[in-house]
Amino acid sequence: DIENSRYLMSFGADFLSTWVSPVRYARGYGEFRQGGHSRGVHVQVDSRFSMTAANADEWVPVRPGGEGILAMSMIYVIIKEGLGHTEAGELLTAGKGYQSLESFKPDDADVFEATGISAERITDLARTFADPGNQPSLAIGGGSAGAHTSGLFNMSAIYSLNLLVGNVGKDGGVIFTPLSPLEDLAKQEV
Repeated sequence: DIENSRYLMSFGADFLSTWVSPVRYARGYGEFRQGGHSRGVHVQVDSRFSMTAANADEWVPVRPGGEGILAMSMIYVIIKEGLGHTEAGELLTAGKGYQSLESFKPDDADVFEATGISAERITDLARTFADPGNQPSLAIGGGSAGAHTSGLFNMSAIYSLNLLVGNVGKDGGVIFTPLSPLEDLAKQEV
């Protein structure tokens, strides 16, 4: 729900140019930028300077395939600093806490190698995404982030950010497509 979010992080999803439904997303983006609420902030995490990156408030160039590592590093910061929902953090780490995500610490050399983004910048992105003043925040992923060999990992990590800040099933967050009302008809006997 782009139009009702206040802080949008898009990981590789070129939603203003070629991703899924550009007309629908451009309309939502227009509302996001100048609708009835304050102007939203858009950060585009992308390995290329896409049309969507050109329209963002900030472009964060990430190494191809590193989008999921960046999201996991942000998750590490959010859980460690207690910025997200505790229950979601417990669920995402199977009750082991941020210690189970040590390999994603922002200052880990492998994280920098995979993303090309400094520990300070990752920490800032995580804090800004989870900031109560920026809610509802929305993380979306697709396009180049999903097309890499690490695509499933990337998408899982990116969309987990929404769960961690409690923006699933809410306006301005991730809203799932409702089930078809026709399913009930198919279950009825004739």
